[in-house]
Amino acid sequence: MAGSITARNLFDDLRQRLRLHWLYGEELDGGYSISRDDLTVRPAAVGFLNLIHPNRVQVLGLEEIGYLDNLEPEELKVTISRMFGSAPLAIIVGDGLKMPEPIFKAGNGGLTALLRSDLRAHELVNYLQYHVSRSLARRTTLHGVFMEVFTIGVLITGNPGCGKSELALELLNRGHRLIADDAPDFTQISPEIIDGTCPEALQDCLEVRGLGVLNVRHMFGDSAVKLNKFLRLIIHLRVPEGAHRSGSGDRLRGDTSTQTVLDLEIPRITLPVMAGRNLAVIAEAAVRDFMLKMKGFDAASEFIERHARLLNGQSGDLKD
Repeated sequence: MAGSITARNLFDDLRQRLRLHWLYGEELDGGYSISRDDLTVRPAAVGFLNLIHPNRVQVLGLEEIGYLDNLEPEELKVTISRMFGSAPLAIIVGDGLKMPEPIFKAGNGGLTALLRSDLRAHELVNYLQYHVSRSLARRTTLHGVFMEVFTIGVLITGNPGCGKSELALELLNRGHRLIADDAPDFTQISPEIIDGTCPEALQDCLEVRGLGVLNVRHMFGDSAVKLNKFLRLIIHLRVPEGAHRSGSGDRLRGDTSTQTVLDLEIPRITLPVMAGRNLAVIAEAAVRDFMLKMKGFDAASEFIERHARLLNGQSGDLKD
């Protein structure tokens, strides 16, 4: 979805899910919209009726309708004027209630859409908040093959011709799953989580040099394809050149670093591509080791501590 959404977008996307009924605004083409910037200011994008910090989408439930019903006519008029004065994208009545007639009359001729739903108001707020934040979340597209390996979302990157697709094909043969080839889309759905999906045009496809485009679903079955996965690890393939061919680097911890994706630091492991190496086995080992580190076990640190104990023991024997 684009960088802003309108009441028409919400209605078209959520009509069945939220059992929405359009009461007013059918002809609106230039109505209000919610932009990505609206997610960073204090008034919430979606919430229950709030006149102090008005929400962009105001939801009315039993309590809100009861509050309005108990207002004196003049006070109700002022309250409704304040509701529409904040230029809400939409006013939605939940709990299967009818839109109060004063609100319907005040909204007639304006740019605010009026909707109602048979769902409970708190369900409307919860789902609308999720939908709006997900639709307007920051997103990017990265070059690589995004796969699920041992339940972990792994992005395989590297220069053209380094063997990304060949590695993905071998991993598929070993029972892992493809999410997206070439241009996976990534969306930041929470402060610490990036979700990766496949563009519709590339769904189920994997391009392998010499073979062309392969349909993974038809070749390996439905279980070989997954719709989305959280990005947890990046495996970068590098063809060594010059001095790097000697295998220089940290022999204990490997070539590990991080890569910034949507301002989040994602762990990255760089694997050298050389003749005779089984990259699929090495990639699986890299993912298994990463999962162990997530659980608190670091093989390199344990190895260093073991040798330190042995050296200290030998020093003690010499002193004796």
